[in-house]
Amino acid sequence: MHNLLKKKILYAPLFTSLLSLNINTAQSQETTIDLRTKIIGLENKISGLDDLKKELEELKKNLEVKEKNITVKEEVLDNKIKSISSLRKAPTMKEAEPSSRWHLAGYADVGFEAVSGDAKDTFVAGKFNPAFHFQFKDWVMFESELEITTTDDGETEIAVEYSQLNFLLHDNMTLVVGKFLSPIGQFQERLHPSWINKVASGPAGFMHGGAQPSSDVGFMLRGGVPVDDYTFTYSLAVGNGPRLGHDEDELELEGFGKDNDSNKSFGGRLALVHKSSLEVGFSYLNAGLNAEEGINEDGDMEPAKNADYRLWGADIAYAKGPWDIRAEYLNSKSTPVAAKVMNFEEIVEGEEGHGGLEAATWETWYAQMAYRLSGVSDNATLGKFEPVIRYGEFRVKVDDSLVSSSEKRWNVGLNFWAAPTVVVKAGVERRNYMLVSRMDETRYQLQMSYGF
Repeated sequence: MHNLLKKKILYAPLFTSLLSLNINTAQSQETTIDLRTKIIGLENKISGLDDLKKELEELKKNLEVKEKNITVKEEVLDNKIKSISSLRKAPTMKEAEPSSRWHLAGYADVGFEAVSGDAKDTFVAGKFNPAFHFQFKDWVMFESELEITTTDDGETEIAVEYSQLNFLLHDNMTLVVGKFLSPIGQFQERLHPSWINKVASGPAGFMHGGAQPSSDVGFMLRGGVPVDDYTFTYSLAVGNGPRLGHDEDELELEGFGKDNDSNKSFGGRLALVHKSSLEVGFSYLNAGLNAEEGINEDGDMEPAKNADYRLWGADIAYAKGPWDIRAEYLNSKSTPVAAKVMNFEEIVEGEEGHGGLEAATWETWYAQMAYRLSGVSDNATLGKFEPVIRYGEFRVKVDDSLVSSSEKRWNVGLNFWAAPTVVVKAGVERRNYMLVSRMDETRYQLQMSYGF
Protein backbone atom coordinates (compact mmCIF):
# COMPACT_ATOMS: atom_id res chain seq x y z
CA MET A 1 0.00 0.00 0.00
CA HIS A 2 2.84 2.28 0.79
CA ASN A 3 4.39 1.50 -2.64
CA LEU A 4 1.06 2.27 -4.37
CA LEU A 5 0.93 5.69 -2.75
CA LYS A 6 4.45 6.43 -3.88
CA LYS A 7 3.53 5.55 -7.49
CA LYS A 8 0.55 7.87 -7.42
CA ILE A 9 2.68 10.68 -6.09
CA LEU A 10 5.32 10.07 -8.72
CA TYR A 11 2.85 9.77 -11.63
CA ALA A 12 0.74 12.76 -10.68
CA PRO A 13 3.00 15.41 -12.28
CA LEU A 14 3.18 13.35 -15.41
CA PHE A 15 -0.58 13.16 -15.73
CA THR A 16 -0.79 16.90 -15.19
CA SER A 17 1.79 17.56 -17.92
CA LEU A 18 -0.01 15.31 -20.40
CA LEU A 19 -3.34 16.96 -19.68
CA SER A 20 -1.86 20.37 -20.19
CA LEU A 21 -0.32 19.33 -23.48
CA ASN A 22 -3.64 18.01 -24.81
CA ILE A 23 -5.41 21.25 -23.93
CA ASN A 24 -2.78 23.41 -25.60
CA THR A 25 -2.86 21.24 -28.72
CA ALA A 26 -6.67 21.62 -28.97
CA GLN A 27 -6.41 25.35 -28.56
CA SER A 28 -3.71 25.54 -31.25
CA GLN A 29 -5.91 23.57 -33.64
CA GLU A 30 -8.90 25.91 -33.05
CA THR A 31 -6.76 29.04 -33.54
CA THR A 32 -5.46 27.80 -36.88
CA ILE A 33 -9.01 27.12 -38.16
CA ASP A 34 -10.14 30.61 -37.18
CA LEU A 35 -7.18 32.20 -38.90
CA ARG A 36 -7.83 30.28 -42.09
CA THR A 37 -11.48 31.35 -42.01
CA LYS A 38 -10.57 34.98 -41.52
CA ILE A 39 -7.97 34.78 -44.29
CA ILE A 40 -10.54 33.32 -46.70
CA GLY A 41 -13.00 36.08 -45.72
CA LEU A 42 -10.43 38.79 -46.28
CA GLU A 43 -9.51 37.29 -49.63
CA ASN A 44 -13.17 37.38 -50.64
CA LYS A 45 -13.47 41.01 -49.55
CA ILE A 46 -10.33 41.94 -51.43
CA SER A 47 -11.76 40.25 -54.53
CA GLY A 48 -14.99 42.26 -54.09
CA LEU A 49 -13.02 45.48 -53.81
CA ASP A 50 -11.36 44.71 -57.09
CA ASP A 51 -14.76 44.32 -58.71
CA LEU A 52 -15.89 47.63 -57.18
CA LYS A 53 -12.75 49.31 -58.44
CA LYS A 54 -13.49 48.05 -61.93
CA GLU A 55 -17.08 49.34 -61.78
CA LEU A 56 -15.85 52.68 -60.45
CA GLU A 57 -13.39 52.97 -63.30
CA GLU A 58 -16.13 52.23 -65.83
CA LEU A 59 -18.40 54.86 -64.26
CA LYS A 60 -15.60 57.41 -64.39
CA LYS A 61 -15.07 56.67 -68.06
CA ASN A 62 -18.80 56.97 -68.82
CA LEU A 63 -18.94 60.27 -66.90
CA GLU A 64 -16.02 61.66 -68.82
CA VAL A 65 -17.65 60.70 -72.11
CA LYS A 66 -20.93 62.33 -71.12
CA GLU A 67 -19.19 65.47 -69.93
CA LYS A 68 -17.39 65.70 -73.24
CA ASN A 69 -20.72 65.28 -75.11
CA ILE A 70 -22.36 67.98 -72.97
CA THR A 71 -19.46 70.33 -73.55
CA VAL A 72 -19.71 69.77 -77.29
CA LYS A 73 -23.49 70.41 -77.24
CA GLU A 74 -23.06 73.56 -75.19
CA GLU A 75 -20.49 74.84 -77.65
CA VAL A 76 -22.85 74.09 -80.55
CA LEU A 77 -25.72 75.85 -78.76
CA ASP A 78 -23.58 78.87 -77.96
CA ASN A 79 -22.55 79.11 -81.57
CA LYS A 80 -26.17 78.95 -82.71
CA ILE A 81 -27.21 81.66 -80.23
CA LYS A 82 -24.36 83.87 -81.37
CA SER A 83 -25.29 83.35 -85.00
CA ILE A 84 -28.97 84.15 -84.32
CA SER A 85 -28.02 87.23 -82.31
CA SER A 86 -25.78 88.43 -85.08
CA LEU A 87 -28.57 87.90 -87.61
CA ARG A 88 -31.14 89.81 -85.48
CA LYS A 89 -28.82 92.55 -84.36
CA ALA A 90 -29.26 94.77 -87.40
CA PRO A 91 -33.10 94.37 -87.70
CA THR A 92 -33.50 95.03 -83.96
CA MET A 93 -31.89 98.43 -84.36
CA LYS A 94 -34.06 99.24 -87.36
CA GLU A 95 -37.32 97.71 -86.05
CA ALA A 96 -37.62 99.84 -82.92
CA GLU A 97 -40.97 100.24 -81.17
CA PRO A 98 -43.26 102.31 -83.42
CA SER A 99 -43.92 105.88 -82.35
CA SER A 100 -47.59 105.71 -83.35
CA ARG A 101 -50.24 103.14 -82.52
CA TRP A 102 -53.94 102.99 -83.34
CA HIS A 103 -56.98 101.08 -82.14
CA LEU A 104 -60.55 100.63 -83.36
CA ALA A 105 -63.44 100.17 -80.92
CA GLY A 106 -67.14 101.06 -80.80
CA TYR A 107 -70.57 99.49 -80.67
CA ALA A 108 -73.68 98.77 -82.72
CA ASP A 109 -77.27 97.76 -81.99
CA VAL A 110 -80.54 96.69 -83.61
CA GLY A 111 -83.95 96.15 -82.07
CA PHE A 112 -87.74 96.07 -82.10
CA GLU A 113 -90.27 98.24 -80.27
CA ALA A 114 -94.01 97.92 -79.82
CA VAL A 115 -95.85 100.95 -78.40
CA SER A 116 -99.35 101.03 -76.93
CA GLY A 117 -102.03 103.29 -78.38
CA ASP A 118 -102.04 104.50 -81.95
CA ALA A 119 -98.27 104.16 -82.41
CA LYS A 120 -97.09 101.51 -84.83
CA ASP A 121 -94.83 98.62 -83.96
CA THR A 122 -91.48 98.94 -85.68
CA PHE A 123 -88.10 97.41 -86.14
CA VAL A 124 -85.35 99.76 -85.06
CA ALA A 125 -82.40 100.03 -87.42
CA GLY A 126 -80.20 101.02 -84.52
CA LYS A 127 -76.89 102.71 -84.99
CA PHE A 128 -73.24 102.06 -85.65
CA ASN A 129 -70.71 103.97 -83.57
CA PRO A 130 -67.07 103.34 -84.50
CA ALA A 131 -64.46 104.90 -82.21
CA PHE A 132 -60.91 105.55 -83.42
CA HIS A 133 -57.86 105.93 -81.19
CA PHE A 134 -54.43 107.10 -82.40
CA GLN A 135 -51.58 107.51 -79.92
CA PHE A 136 -48.18 109.09 -80.49
CA LYS A 137 -45.62 107.74 -78.03
CA ASP A 138 -46.77 108.22 -74.44
CA TRP A 139 -47.75 111.87 -74.41
CA VAL A 140 -50.59 112.51 -76.85
CA MET A 141 -53.62 110.56 -78.11
CA PHE A 142 -56.36 111.48 -80.55
CA GLU A 143 -59.75 109.82 -80.24
CA SER A 144 -63.02 110.27 -82.05
CA GLU A 145 -66.40 108.55 -82.23
CA LEU A 146 -68.88 108.74 -85.10
CA GLU A 147 -72.57 107.95 -84.86
CA ILE A 148 -74.05 106.54 -88.05
CA THR A 149 -77.84 106.19 -87.95
CA THR A 150 -80.75 105.51 -90.28
CA THR A 151 -83.50 108.13 -90.04
CA ASP A 152 -87.24 107.47 -90.09
CA ASP A 153 -87.18 108.47 -93.78
CA GLY A 154 -84.51 105.91 -94.61
CA GLU A 155 -81.68 108.39 -94.95
CA THR A 156 -78.28 107.99 -93.33
CA GLU A 157 -77.00 110.56 -90.89
CA ILE A 158 -73.42 110.82 -89.63
CA ALA A 159 -72.61 112.84 -86.54
CA VAL A 160 -69.42 113.37 -84.55
CA GLU A 161 -70.03 112.28 -80.95
CA TYR A 162 -66.63 113.53 -79.85
CA SER A 163 -63.30 114.38 -81.42
CA GLN A 164 -60.52 115.29 -79.03
CA LEU A 165 -56.80 115.43 -78.38
CA ASN A 166 -55.61 114.07 -75.04
CA PHE A 167 -52.27 115.39 -73.80
CA LEU A 168 -50.92 113.11 -71.06
CA LEU A 169 -49.30 115.77 -68.89
CA HIS A 170 -48.84 113.64 -65.79
CA ASP A 171 -49.95 110.34 -64.30
CA ASN A 172 -52.60 112.35 -62.45
CA MET A 173 -53.51 114.90 -65.14
CA THR A 174 -54.68 114.85 -68.77
CA LEU A 175 -55.46 117.90 -70.90
CA VAL A 176 -58.38 117.31 -73.28
CA VAL A 177 -58.89 119.70 -76.21
CA GLY A 178 -61.66 119.57 -78.82
CA LYS A 179 -65.20 118.20 -78.72
CA PHE A 180 -65.63 115.93 -75.71
CA LEU A 181 -68.49 114.17 -73.94
CA SER A 182 -69.82 116.26 -71.09
CA PRO A 183 -68.37 115.25 -67.71
CA ILE A 184 -71.62 116.35 -65.97
CA GLY A 185 -73.05 113.30 -64.20
CA GLN A 186 -72.25 109.73 -65.17
CA PHE A 187 -74.74 108.57 -67.77
CA GLN A 188 -73.69 110.55 -70.83
CA GLU A 189 -69.95 110.05 -70.48
CA ARG A 190 -69.87 106.46 -69.23
CA LEU A 191 -73.17 104.65 -69.68
CA HIS A 192 -74.93 105.81 -72.86
CA PRO A 193 -73.37 103.24 -75.28
CA SER A 194 -76.09 100.67 -75.89
CA TRP A 195 -74.03 97.64 -74.84
CA ILE A 196 -73.25 99.33 -71.49
CA ASN A 197 -76.69 100.84 -70.85
CA LYS A 198 -78.74 98.25 -68.93
CA VAL A 199 -81.99 99.31 -70.66
CA ALA A 200 -82.80 99.71 -74.34
CA SER A 201 -83.59 103.41 -73.78
CA GLY A 202 -82.07 106.10 -71.59
CA PRO A 203 -83.47 107.44 -68.33
CA ALA A 204 -86.04 110.23 -68.60
CA GLY A 205 -84.23 113.56 -68.88
CA PHE A 206 -80.83 112.03 -69.65
CA MET A 207 -81.02 111.71 -73.43
CA HIS A 208 -81.71 114.16 -76.29
CA GLY A 209 -84.11 116.86 -75.11
CA GLY A 210 -83.33 116.21 -71.47
CA ALA A 211 -81.47 118.08 -68.77
CA GLN A 212 -78.04 116.48 -69.02
CA PRO A 213 -75.51 118.11 -71.38
CA SER A 214 -74.27 115.65 -73.96
CA SER A 215 -71.04 117.29 -75.14
CA ASP A 216 -69.11 120.53 -75.37
CA VAL A 217 -66.30 122.11 -77.38
CA GLY A 218 -63.38 123.58 -75.47
CA PHE A 219 -60.79 122.13 -73.13
CA MET A 220 -60.85 120.04 -69.99
CA LEU A 221 -58.40 119.01 -67.29
CA ARG A 222 -59.08 115.63 -65.76
CA GLY A 223 -57.36 112.98 -63.69
CA GLY A 224 -57.27 111.15 -60.38
CA VAL A 225 -55.22 111.22 -57.17
CA PRO A 226 -55.11 108.24 -54.76
CA VAL A 227 -55.62 109.12 -51.09
CA ASP A 228 -55.43 106.14 -48.68
CA ASP A 229 -58.41 103.90 -49.49
CA TYR A 230 -59.91 106.49 -51.85
CA THR A 231 -59.21 107.92 -55.27
CA PHE A 232 -60.13 111.56 -55.82
CA THR A 233 -61.14 112.20 -59.45
CA TYR A 234 -61.75 115.51 -61.15
CA SER A 235 -62.96 116.82 -64.52
CA LEU A 236 -62.88 120.61 -64.98
CA ALA A 237 -64.06 121.95 -68.34
CA VAL A 238 -64.39 125.27 -70.18
CA GLY A 239 -66.40 125.31 -73.40
CA ASN A 240 -68.74 127.13 -75.76
CA GLY A 241 -71.65 125.99 -73.64
CA PRO A 242 -75.35 125.34 -74.41
CA ARG A 243 -77.81 127.49 -76.39
CA LEU A 244 -81.46 128.39 -76.13
CA GLY A 245 -83.74 126.25 -78.29
CA HIS A 246 -86.83 127.24 -80.27
CA ASP A 247 -89.20 126.73 -77.34
CA GLU A 248 -89.10 128.18 -73.85
CA ASP A 249 -88.48 124.75 -72.31
CA GLU A 250 -85.85 123.66 -74.81
CA LEU A 251 -82.11 123.83 -74.44
CA GLU A 252 -79.57 122.74 -77.01
CA LEU A 253 -76.97 120.96 -74.91
CA GLU A 254 -74.79 119.51 -77.67
CA GLY A 255 -71.28 120.78 -78.32
CA PHE A 256 -71.19 123.59 -80.89
CA GLY A 257 -68.22 124.24 -83.15
CA LYS A 258 -68.68 127.99 -82.78
CA ASP A 259 -69.87 130.07 -79.86
CA ASN A 260 -72.80 132.43 -80.54
CA ASP A 261 -71.85 134.77 -77.71
CA SER A 262 -68.85 135.68 -75.61
CA ASN A 263 -70.01 133.67 -72.61
CA LYS A 264 -68.14 130.45 -71.94
CA SER A 265 -69.43 127.61 -69.86
CA PHE A 266 -67.49 126.45 -66.83
CA GLY A 267 -68.14 123.26 -64.92
CA GLY A 268 -67.18 119.70 -64.26
CA ARG A 269 -67.42 116.88 -61.79
CA LEU A 270 -65.58 115.94 -58.60
CA ALA A 271 -65.84 112.45 -57.13
CA LEU A 272 -64.49 110.09 -54.51
CA VAL A 273 -64.06 106.43 -55.35
CA HIS A 274 -63.60 104.00 -52.45
CA LYS A 275 -61.63 100.79 -52.90
CA SER A 276 -64.90 98.90 -52.30
CA SER A 277 -66.06 100.26 -55.74
CA LEU A 278 -68.44 102.79 -54.19
CA GLU A 279 -68.32 106.15 -55.99
CA VAL A 280 -69.95 109.46 -55.04
CA GLY A 281 -69.81 112.46 -57.37
CA PHE A 282 -70.92 116.10 -57.55
CA SER A 283 -71.39 118.09 -60.79
CA TYR A 284 -71.75 121.79 -61.55
CA LEU A 285 -72.14 123.90 -64.71
CA ASN A 286 -72.40 127.65 -65.19
CA ALA A 287 -73.08 129.20 -68.60
CA GLY A 288 -74.68 132.08 -70.43
CA LEU A 289 -77.53 131.42 -72.91
CA ASN A 290 -78.18 133.46 -75.99
CA ALA A 291 -80.63 133.48 -78.90
CA GLU A 292 -80.01 136.01 -81.64
CA GLU A 293 -82.67 138.48 -82.69
CA GLY A 294 -84.66 137.79 -85.81
CA ILE A 295 -87.98 138.07 -87.58
CA ASN A 296 -90.89 135.72 -86.92
CA GLU A 297 -93.02 134.20 -89.67
CA ASP A 298 -95.67 136.81 -89.05
CA GLY A 299 -93.12 139.56 -89.69
CA ASP A 300 -92.78 140.72 -86.09
CA MET A 301 -89.37 141.39 -84.69
CA GLU A 302 -88.10 138.71 -82.35
CA PRO A 303 -85.72 140.23 -79.83
CA ALA A 304 -82.53 138.53 -78.72
CA LYS A 305 -82.86 136.42 -75.62
CA ASN A 306 -80.30 136.16 -72.86
CA ALA A 307 -80.27 134.14 -69.68
CA ASP A 308 -77.99 132.79 -67.00
CA TYR A 309 -77.88 129.02 -66.76
CA ARG A 310 -76.94 127.06 -63.64
CA LEU A 311 -76.85 123.30 -63.20
CA TRP A 312 -75.87 121.15 -60.27
CA GLY A 313 -76.15 117.44 -59.67
CA ALA A 314 -75.07 114.47 -57.61
CA ASP A 315 -74.60 110.79 -58.40
CA ILE A 316 -73.72 107.57 -56.63
CA ALA A 317 -72.68 104.21 -58.04
CA TYR A 318 -71.68 100.78 -56.80
CA ALA A 319 -70.54 98.28 -59.41
CA LYS A 320 -68.83 95.16 -58.12
CA GLY A 321 -69.28 91.47 -58.82
CA PRO A 322 -72.85 90.75 -59.94
CA TRP A 323 -74.19 94.09 -58.59
CA ASP A 324 -74.68 97.31 -60.54
CA ILE A 325 -76.49 100.00 -58.53
CA ARG A 326 -76.71 103.64 -59.65
CA ALA A 327 -78.60 106.85 -59.02
CA GLU A 328 -78.26 110.36 -60.47
CA TYR A 329 -79.92 113.72 -59.85
CA LEU A 330 -79.71 116.91 -61.94
CA ASN A 331 -81.27 120.32 -61.33
CA SER A 332 -80.86 123.24 -63.71
CA LYS A 333 -82.42 126.67 -64.20
CA SER A 334 -82.28 129.44 -66.77
CA THR A 335 -82.89 132.98 -65.50
CA PRO A 336 -83.60 135.77 -68.05
CA VAL A 337 -81.28 138.75 -67.66
CA ALA A 338 -82.02 141.19 -70.47
CA ALA A 339 -83.53 141.70 -73.87
CA LYS A 340 -81.92 143.33 -76.88
CA VAL A 341 -84.02 144.94 -79.54
CA MET A 342 -82.18 146.30 -82.58
CA ASN A 343 -78.95 146.12 -80.57
CA PHE A 344 -80.33 148.35 -77.80
CA GLU A 345 -80.57 146.86 -74.35
CA GLU A 346 -84.01 146.97 -72.79
CA ILE A 347 -84.32 145.91 -69.15
CA VAL A 348 -87.89 145.30 -68.15
CA GLU A 349 -88.45 145.67 -64.42
CA GLY A 350 -91.23 143.93 -62.56
CA GLU A 351 -92.12 141.65 -65.46
CA GLU A 352 -91.33 138.00 -66.07
CA GLY A 353 -89.34 137.21 -69.14
CA HIS A 354 -87.07 139.65 -70.88
CA GLY A 355 -87.59 139.70 -74.58
CA GLY A 356 -90.41 137.17 -74.23
CA LEU A 357 -88.14 134.72 -72.37
CA GLU A 358 -89.54 133.01 -69.30
CA ALA A 359 -87.61 131.46 -66.41
CA ALA A 360 -87.39 127.68 -66.81
CA THR A 361 -86.26 124.83 -64.59
CA TRP A 362 -85.30 121.24 -65.36
CA GLU A 363 -85.19 118.56 -62.71
CA THR A 364 -84.49 114.92 -63.38
CA TRP A 365 -83.35 111.85 -61.51
CA TYR A 366 -83.29 108.07 -61.76
CA ALA A 367 -82.34 105.05 -59.67
CA GLN A 368 -81.33 101.74 -61.19
CA MET A 369 -80.38 98.26 -59.97
CA ALA A 370 -79.12 95.28 -61.99
CA TYR A 371 -77.93 91.89 -60.74
CA ARG A 372 -76.20 89.08 -62.65
CA LEU A 373 -77.57 85.68 -61.61
CA SER A 374 -74.02 84.31 -61.61
CA GLY A 375 -73.99 85.59 -58.05
CA VAL A 376 -76.55 82.99 -56.95
CA SER A 377 -75.89 80.05 -59.27
CA ASP A 378 -72.90 78.20 -60.70
CA ASN A 379 -74.97 77.21 -63.73
CA ALA A 380 -73.22 78.73 -66.75
CA THR A 381 -76.42 79.47 -68.66
CA LEU A 382 -78.38 80.88 -65.73
CA GLY A 383 -75.42 83.07 -64.77
CA LYS A 384 -75.70 84.95 -68.09
CA PHE A 385 -79.10 86.42 -67.19
CA GLU A 386 -79.37 89.84 -65.55
CA PRO A 387 -82.65 91.30 -64.22
CA VAL A 388 -82.77 95.10 -64.16
CA ILE A 389 -85.17 97.71 -62.80
CA ARG A 390 -85.06 101.49 -63.21
CA TYR A 391 -87.32 104.33 -62.12
CA GLY A 392 -86.95 108.01 -62.93
CA GLU A 393 -88.74 111.33 -63.13
CA PHE A 394 -88.33 114.35 -65.38
CA ARG A 395 -89.97 117.69 -64.60
CA VAL A 396 -89.76 120.74 -66.82
CA LYS A 397 -91.34 124.01 -65.71
CA VAL A 398 -91.68 127.33 -67.47
CA ASP A 399 -92.66 130.07 -65.04
CA ASP A 400 -93.62 127.30 -62.54
CA SER A 401 -95.93 125.58 -65.03
CA LEU A 402 -95.26 121.99 -66.07
CA VAL A 403 -94.75 121.29 -69.75
CA SER A 404 -95.84 118.22 -71.68
CA SER A 405 -92.47 116.46 -71.58
CA SER A 406 -92.68 116.00 -67.79
CA GLU A 407 -93.03 112.32 -66.96
CA LYS A 408 -92.47 109.40 -64.60
CA ARG A 409 -90.80 106.40 -66.20
CA TRP A 410 -90.58 102.74 -65.13
CA ASN A 411 -88.31 100.16 -66.79
CA VAL A 412 -88.28 96.46 -65.99
CA GLY A 413 -86.18 94.11 -68.06
CA LEU A 414 -84.13 90.96 -68.38
CA ASN A 415 -80.75 90.92 -70.12
CA PHE A 416 -78.92 87.91 -71.52
CA TRP A 417 -75.15 88.21 -71.90
CA ALA A 418 -74.25 85.95 -74.81
CA ALA A 419 -70.64 87.18 -74.50
CA PRO A 420 -68.83 89.75 -72.33
CA THR A 421 -69.74 92.53 -74.81
CA VAL A 422 -72.80 91.03 -76.53
CA VAL A 423 -76.14 91.49 -74.79
CA VAL A 424 -79.77 90.82 -75.69
CA LYS A 425 -82.18 93.05 -73.75
CA ALA A 426 -85.91 92.49 -73.34
CA GLY A 427 -87.95 94.96 -71.31
CA VAL A 428 -91.13 96.90 -70.65
CA GLU A 429 -91.11 100.68 -70.32
CA ARG A 430 -94.03 102.56 -68.79
CA ARG A 431 -94.24 106.32 -69.35
CA ASN A 432 -96.69 108.20 -67.14
CA TYR A 433 -96.95 111.81 -68.29
CA MET A 434 -97.72 114.35 -65.60
CA LEU A 435 -100.10 116.41 -67.71
CA VAL A 436 -103.47 114.82 -68.38
CA SER A 437 -103.42 116.31 -71.85
CA ARG A 438 -100.83 113.74 -72.88
CA MET A 439 -101.71 110.05 -72.89
CA ASP A 440 -99.56 107.55 -71.02
CA GLU A 441 -97.89 104.82 -73.02
CA THR A 442 -96.28 101.43 -72.62
CA ARG A 443 -93.32 100.32 -74.74
CA TYR A 444 -92.22 96.72 -75.26
CA GLN A 445 -88.57 96.71 -76.23
CA LEU A 446 -86.15 94.15 -77.62
CA GLN A 447 -82.56 95.07 -78.44
CA MET A 448 -79.30 93.35 -79.28
CA SER A 449 -76.12 95.32 -78.66
CA TYR A 450 -72.52 94.51 -79.49
CA GLY A 451 -69.49 96.33 -78.13
CA PHE A 452 -66.14 95.79 -79.82
